[in-house]
Amino acid sequence: MVLRIEPALAVGVGLVFALLIFQNQDSVKAIESNASKELTFKAFSLIEITPKGVENYMNASEAIKYQTYFEMHDINMTYQNIQHLTANRANYQDDIVYLDDSVQLTQDEGFRFETSKVAYLIKAKELYGEEPFQIDMNKSRIVGTNLRYDVKDKNISADNIRAKIYFE
Repeated sequence: MVLRIEPALAVGVGLVFALLIFQNQDSVKAIESNASKELTFKAFSLIEITPKGVENYMNASEAIKYQTYFEMHDINMTYQNIQHLTANRANYQDDIVYLDDSVQLTQDEGFRFETSKVAYLIKAKELYGEEPFQIDMNKSRIVGTNLRYDVKDKNISADNIRAKIYFE
């Protein structure tokens, strides 16, 4: 006696399809999740393109999209290829990048800025933070709090400033 598997397989597949088709769809949620994460990106980039071409860009090793913001790791933001803003972590929400953990701004001209936390307003091209900061330029050092830095015009304002300035 030979047992044929094909009829049994056809009956099994038919039963599965019947269960799927005749199941009450109102009683089952289509999507159910306990996490608020929507997407995870590796090697994430945002690029600002103007009539002059690519002027500004932001890279991150990883970006996690939540409902209202992006959480990013290992950030590198570049403005006109001469100013580089880096941090270990950042959140991007409503055209503001909140940078946290080892924030540094360097310029090709020798300017270097360090702090623990700042916010970057993308449309205004302005950096601001209440945390203590340190700026090194040539041999000069400036420390203070409540920093405001206009990235476009390179204007700085701050409170509680202490400085050692060397002229060459």
